[in-house]
Amino acid sequence: MTATTTSIPALAVETAALEQVTEDLYRDIHKGIRAELFAVTAAAGRVDPGDADAVRAVGDQWRRVVFVLVSHSEHEDQWVQPVLERHSPTLAAQVAREHPQLEAHMAALEILADRAAEACPADRRLLVHRMYLGFASFTAAYLQHQEVEEFQVMTLLSKEIPVAELQALHGALVASIPPDELAASAAVMLPAMNVEDRVGVLGGIQAAAPPEAFAGMMGLAESVLDPADYRAVADRLGVA
Repeated sequence: MTATTTSIPALAVETAALEQVTEDLYRDIHKGIRAELFAVTAAAGRVDPGDADAVRAVGDQWRRVVFVLVSHSEHEDQWVQPVLERHSPTLAAQVAREHPQLEAHMAALEILADRAAEACPADRRLLVHRMYLGFASFTAAYLQHQEVEEFQVMTLLSKEIPVAELQALHGALVASIPPDELAASAAVMLPAMNVEDRVGVLGGIQAAAPPEAFAGMMGLAESVLDPADYRAVADRLGVA
């Protein structure tokens, strides 16, 4: 079946100046976040409401997603927001408004997930459905926020800031992330990325980081990727 319409809308993804983006601050982490949001929403949709432990496990999965989301937001606020304020106060104000709104939404869903797990069996089915719809609604809102950052913020910064400065900003942001947060982010990013993106990220670490740091990151990659995907990356990087 093919969708029909009397007029074809102009797609934002077609009109956004993505060709200007040479150093993308959002691409890899946003891929990972999307994958995790889709996964936890799907898990909530299929979990057995009669199994309290399984429902609790979905709540734990949500908390792991929240950890990555909050970490990502905090680093954006520290490193990207001051730059954005200088170049577009209007966009900066929108991002500054949306971040706490989204975090409040995350916290409310954590409470709902706890209620679903702790409810009596007679009440749990409806609460699990509420949890599922809540995750789905949050995902929709978060995707809209990501679109603003990718289509508007990133293209604006790419136009206004030299690529070397953006690269330095990106490097400083990544270097500021504590090891546990960096590992958690990499664990969700790498499976969601394509092979060229993986080679770019891991190759950068291979070129700039101590051998033991690169070995640690390759070990993490091997633990989260399918064997064929890991081998494709390792072969391109010349890792035995």
